[in-house]
Amino acid sequence: MPPETDNLKLEDLFNADQRERGQVLSSAAEVAALKQNDAVRRKELAEIMGRGEVNTANDLYRAGVILLHGAQPKDFLTAHRLATMGALSGHRGSRWLSAAALDRFLMSIGLPQVYGTQFERNEEESRYQLRLPIDDSSVLHFEKRFFDVPPVIERLAQLNRRIAG
Repeated sequence: MPPETDNLKLEDLFNADQRERGQVLSSAAEVAALKQNDAVRRKELAEIMGRGEVNTANDLYRAGVILLHGAQPKDFLTAHRLATMGALSGHRGSRWLSAAALDRFLMSIGLPQVYGTQFERNEEESRYQLRLPIDDSSVLHFEKRFFDVPPVIERLAQLNRRIAG
């Protein structure tokens, strides 16, 4: 049975990831720095995982979030796996993360997203928009609710309020 205690180093990595994402990045240099910091966090996470130190539902969620900000399809697929385990362990936030990581994985291999969780910033109009393509034809009518995926229009409004101020 895994220990019941959250990994504090992983919590620190997660908090650093979230702090950086709480800022509106306005230059290519800031985006490049974020990507570099993401790579460092993923390397540290790989070491933590290699030592078998991802054990609790919170650990699974935090590791999944860090990998969601990865660069390769394998990062997104691993994020999906970890989030799914977190969700099965009762971690509520892992539900949405599981859906988002699957969408990001699919798009990274050239397939359409299915849940509509992936957005991109339109710099010309200074607003977010849904990343296309999306194919939700196989999604069950209750599936987005199960994964706590809000309607696209609500999520767009939330993201655009963030840049507005």
